[in-house]
Amino acid sequence: MLSLFEPLVLATMLFAATNADDLVLLMFFFAEPGCRPRGIVLGQLAGLTVLTGVSFIAAWLALAAPADWLPWLGLAPLYLGGRWLFRANDEKTPTGPTSWRTVAVVTIANGADNLGVYIPAFAIQTFAQKVVTAGTFLVLAFVWCAVAHAAVRHPTWGPWIRRWSAKLGPFVLIALGLWIIAHHPLFGLGL
Repeated sequence: MLSLFEPLVLATMLFAATNADDLVLLMFFFAEPGCRPRGIVLGQLAGLTVLTGVSFIAAWLALAAPADWLPWLGLAPLYLGGRWLFRANDEKTPTGPTSWRTVAVVTIANGADNLGVYIPAFAIQTFAQKVVTAGTFLVLAFVWCAVAHAAVRHPTWGPWIRRWSAKLGPFVLIALGLWIIAHHPLFGLGL
């Protein structure tokens, strides 16, 4: 039992340490007018599943993802933030709720640097420990979504979060995209 308890603790620590920023992004998505909570949860789960799956496969093959391509994933939030900003300034362009695909892409782009942490951790785990880790990540993803949704719907904090999310959301995505791209080896900052 102890051998399965250790990956539970490790998975919880890995998830919390590498996904704290996702909590903020989830609040932005939940704060959008007309948001579809199921789509946001589905997108978060899909993005996390891709990241976890890639990490498991890379650990199984004992390969690390090439560091020079991960920062280019920053183009996704950069584009999405620019599109959000453009649509916010163009009253003729109808805006709709964020799709689950958009949430998944932002989750993957934002979490690409997590591969550098996940792959070595998964490389030393048994199959059973990997299953415990994946299950823990799944449960914690639901917890993250629930916390973000509750914060946005809170009677005191909710209006403040929705107001500031509408103003800052596109800039946060653009900054995230630029930060990810800036860590390309070409710029010498490293991930």
